[in-house]
Amino acid sequence: MFFHELTLGCDALPGEVKEELVAFLEDVAQVRRGPLHVCTAFNAVYFGYDLDAGAYSTSILDPEAFTLLGSDIRNPLPPVGSFVRIERGAHSLWGEVCASFGASPDVEEDGWTPGALSGAPFSGGSEVALARAVIDWDALGALTSVEHKELARIRRSPAGVVDRWGHLVGTADTSGLVSGRDHSGLYRQFLMGPGQRLLAAGALGPLLQDSAGTVAAERALQECFRTLEELLRQAPGLAVWDLYAQPVDRHQQFASGPVAAEMVDRFTRPAPGGSPRYTAVWPVLAGWEREVGDEHALELTAAASAVVDANLALAFQATAGGLRRNVDLRIDDSWQQGGIWRAQTLPVDAVLADCDPLTPAGLGHLEHLLPGAAKRTGSASPRQTDSEVHVEHLDEALLVVSVALSEADLSAGRLPLPDAVPSLLGKGPLTLEVHHSGRLLDRDLARQHTQRGPGGLISVKWPDSFYPGIKITVAAARSGRQLIVTTMLLPDPVRVGNALLAWYFDPVLLAEAWGLLDFPPSVGPGLPTQRPTGGGHRPPVTALEVLIVAALLRDGRIGTARSRSLDGQQLSAAMFGPDVVTPPLLWTVIHTCEDMAAAGLLTRTMVAHDGVLPEVFTWWPDTEEAREAQRIAGGADTAVRQIRHWRRPWERRLPDGHNATPAARARYAQWRIKVDGPDADTELPEGHTFVRGHRRGEGQAPAWHQHLQR
Repeated sequence: MFFHELTLGCDALPGEVKEELVAFLEDVAQVRRGPLHVCTAFNAVYFGYDLDAGAYSTSILDPEAFTLLGSDIRNPLPPVGSFVRIERGAHSLWGEVCASFGASPDVEEDGWTPGALSGAPFSGGSEVALARAVIDWDALGALTSVEHKELARIRRSPAGVVDRWGHLVGTADTSGLVSGRDHSGLYRQFLMGPGQRLLAAGALGPLLQDSAGTVAAERALQECFRTLEELLRQAPGLAVWDLYAQPVDRHQQFASGPVAAEMVDRFTRPAPGGSPRYTAVWPVLAGWEREVGDEHALELTAAASAVVDANLALAFQATAGGLRRNVDLRIDDSWQQGGIWRAQTLPVDAVLADCDPLTPAGLGHLEHLLPGAAKRTGSASPRQTDSEVHVEHLDEALLVVSVALSEADLSAGRLPLPDAVPSLLGKGPLTLEVHHSGRLLDRDLARQHTQRGPGGLISVKWPDSFYPGIKITVAAARSGRQLIVTTMLLPDPVRVGNALLAWYFDPVLLAEAWGLLDFPPSVGPGLPTQRPTGGGHRPPVTALEVLIVAALLRDGRIGTARSRSLDGQQLSAAMFGPDVVTPPLLWTVIHTCEDMAAAGLLTRTMVAHDGVLPEVFTWWPDTEEAREAQRIAGGADTAVRQIRHWRRPWERRLPDGHNATPAARARYAQWRIKVDGPDADTELPEGHTFVRGHRRGEGQAPAWHQHLQR
């Protein structure tokens, strides 16, 4: 049910269908005993979750195709969403993995975590990464009394495949290109591989007969998961943490209880001296279970609910601005031990000042690798420059910084960066890949070696056409040694005095450098700023968009109508160097490209090659020849590609004497809060109304006269 609608994409869903889908997901979350993950949400839609029975039907699910659980912990645990079975003589137990997180033994019982563990990558060596999988044993129907007794025997047995809580503990999946932390990607990879037998029983079955159909099936599966992520975030009755959704009323019971208060008190304590303290969620919950003597608090699916509820309560504290003891609280690792949080006395380093506290940055592991970074707890030291520098995005894989260059930095050949940023990069010499939009740079400018120095990087040769205040975007992979730098062309050049300026700039810095009495005219918002996405694994990063276009223009394969194309892995390697293209970084680039394709900035196709299905992203010039080539390519590729053109919500001016209706004002307030957070200005300007977002050419908003009153 609903599967074909989900493959259209969230923006293309008719309003009635979207409401019905959201209501169904909310009902499934209410009926289930644990939280709803995007993978189990897919199962509910694809395999048909019976709300009345509170279980899946076995008419489409063949238990013989379920993953057989054995006693060998060396086998990687199945990802979230997997259907599993245990065979014990004449008895069979069936279940569904509803949650999974790290289970490292290096965390203390009180939750204290060594910084080196927070955000640490899977070693893949002799020290295996352990994980805990939470199984819903009632997913295919309530257990009988005999099955309950059998499960109890397994839990008591020291050689059983599940522990005393009814969970499966084993090794994390370190195989393949997908990160072992990304269970959405792991489950899709499983379904297109060993799990195809399960898919074949549903709507995708007819497509799995040949390679061309497999490409279309993979595309449909990706779009379905993406749509489900967005619908879970939009559901008013669900509270979402990462890829997990918990009914709001169920979460409120936890948030208003003593455990949530204890969690906030425990997790907001910095280490002695105000330095960072790392605390893990699962051990604290287990300690609370022991204190109150409730042996059922963390058994079976209750464990998943407790972990999600605890993280939601902490996330609210981190974003509500009401933390006690003047501390900075942020998630540092969303997977290990149910989540590791970082608490530090304010002020924090400048590199963290603008970063989303709900984006895991893996700072603990960084501080372990680079001890000097842990000591920088204050703001960056003052410098003799006045460049405007902002950290747009920081996570365990990627760093993006926007800079408006001052005249002093241009003259000194310096790239100003917050003090801690160079510590995030790899050791040894650094390389700058400079892209100057609309200009072909000489080789010595386009690729140059630079050095670390006071206040950033030195020995940089800036192009002669750079002027004070020019805005650049800088991105680098964490621990990488290649930085990509680019400018961005204005829609139309701006004349300032006798100069014609073609690239975005900071008018204040320009006016100060050139001694202008009047500020130059406003030239728009300039470089995009990343906003929190509210969940999802490897979300798109808006600040990467201009860098992606620059990399395609410089390194892309030339195609029809002088288009430029690269697949996701090639594009990531071109931007950051092939030696640091990790799965998290790769998927960040791919998801950003997919977001750009949804907005019509790129197009994407999928081709089968040696059993791999890489996504190819293409930039097209703004010419009639290119538009005609796109139309031809779109007609030949409609089975595997969708290009969405989305008109964002906006304010519309009304005729004199008219004002917006209360309903339009309420929708505007809701939209502003969603975009800018709870402190947003929600007052709709007088003489304006609010128009909802829609696809161009489809589902246009009501006529203006339906939105206003005299």
